[in-house]
Amino acid sequence: MTTGAEDESEILGSLPRRRPNIESPRRADARAAAQKAGAEPAAESPREPSRSELAEVEQLAQTGAKLAAGAAVAGLKLAGRAVGGLGRIVGR
Repeated sequence: MTTGAEDESEILGSLPRRRPNIESPRRADARAAAQKAGAEPAAESPREPSRSELAEVEQLAQTGAKLAAGAAVAGLKLAGRAVGGLGRIVGR
């Protein structure tokens, strides 16, 4: 059995449990430059879609639904014909 002391002195040795609180010089310079330039840039507010955009999206959704329904009807007709043809071949 291994003990806790043996687990700590494994392959990588005794590594710290957390990262040291050290900032790289490049990040420190970038943070200082951002503070000198001013406050953080304001986040863009999401714009409300207009009624015409909503109408276009609704029309597109309706067109897609109609297309899907048409494809389903065509598939059902084709499947019905295939089953009918098999029924005639089998003789039922």
